[in-house]
Amino acid sequence: MTISSPTRLEALFSKNVGRQIHAGDVVSLPVDVIMAHDATLALLIDEFTRLGCAVSASEQVMITCDHFAPPARIDWADLQRKVIDFSQARGLDLRMYQGICHQLLLEDPRVKPGSILVGADSHTTLAGAVGAFATGLGATDILACLATGETWFRVPESIGITLTGTPKPWVMGRDAALYLLGHFGESGAGYRALELRDRTTAGVSMDSRAAICCMATEMGAKAALFVPDAVTADFLDKRDGAAWTFPEDDATACAETLTIDLSELDSLVACPHSPANIADAREVSGTTLHQVYIGSCAGGRLEDFAMAAAMLAGRRVAPGLKVIAVPSSVTVMREAMRWGYIQSLLDAGVCVSNPSCGACGGIDKGVLGSGETALMTSTRNFQGRLGPRDSAVYLASTAVGAASALTGRITHPAEVWREVER
Repeated sequence: MTISSPTRLEALFSKNVGRQIHAGDVVSLPVDVIMAHDATLALLIDEFTRLGCAVSASEQVMITCDHFAPPARIDWADLQRKVIDFSQARGLDLRMYQGICHQLLLEDPRVKPGSILVGADSHTTLAGAVGAFATGLGATDILACLATGETWFRVPESIGITLTGTPKPWVMGRDAALYLLGHFGESGAGYRALELRDRTTAGVSMDSRAAICCMATEMGAKAALFVPDAVTADFLDKRDGAAWTFPEDDATACAETLTIDLSELDSLVACPHSPANIADAREVSGTTLHQVYIGSCAGGRLEDFAMAAAMLAGRRVAPGLKVIAVPSSVTVMREAMRWGYIQSLLDAGVCVSNPSCGACGGIDKGVLGSGETALMTSTRNFQGRLGPRDSAVYLASTAVGAASALTGRITHPAEVWREVER
């Protein structure tokens, strides 16, 4: 009888539970980090208080004020005040206007390979970039998690994805995420986990890994994680000042496998009104734009600002085009300032705003007018997400965004590319 090796996820759960776990098993276990933000924690505070609950382990919790940062309406300010008062009364880790919750998780030393974390937001999957199991839960499950410090899971099957090759200079992790969305659609990875292995020539950066894991939820996936490797070890060393080594990864018995040769990948665009409505950037080239937005948990990291600055330095954005850039965290903004990226964007005519979720959810910093069309590096482009139902949103990488900012229309990066050091 041949016994297949466990998937990476089965091994992760087995280690945390203390016995052999298989896909389909239902397990209860403590979590390492519980995250909620101002737009979701507010939904459960009254019920949490009514039930007389206490926070089980405050050291596990991170609360962020990132969606209403700062509030642009009275009702949002009232919601945020409720979140602030709740957090301070319980001594919780409250991050005021420090950036997007998912990026802050990536920057947090509690989030590391093998850890279990849950968040009251569907894009919590981003933290799988470091090899953690990270997933989003609804308000009721987060309430129970806050009260007990643990939760339950049905262990998902895994889809094994191997990345190979050498990408073109303008191809980013976001393009790989869009390719996967085209492959799986909006539900093809339903309640499964993406196990990603980096076999590329130079290694996929942590910023690009985050962009890929962030978008897993748009495919229906429960989680996504990169198998830890040298890129992970380097990131953790720089973040935490601690040396990590990881054993050579063995092949695992995933329910489905897929190999993506990044050498063959080119810039992609998600067309209205679905993140899975994928087209080659050249197919929609020339589409008139009223706004370009560079930011969100899917596209506002240092790598994105480096790309945008490299393409826009010494140039000007198209006349009359609204171009907005929002760093995903204060840490990203500081580094972007230190490297001169922010200055290059300002000189090019870009509006650079404070770290936050910004326009991604149609809250502020870039909602659209009636009939307007935008190209965004954000997560979703559902009808009406950025305001009017007759507006349209295309999703793409920062390379496509920066190229389009120069022309005022959707533009393939190769049309304006120049060899620069990033």
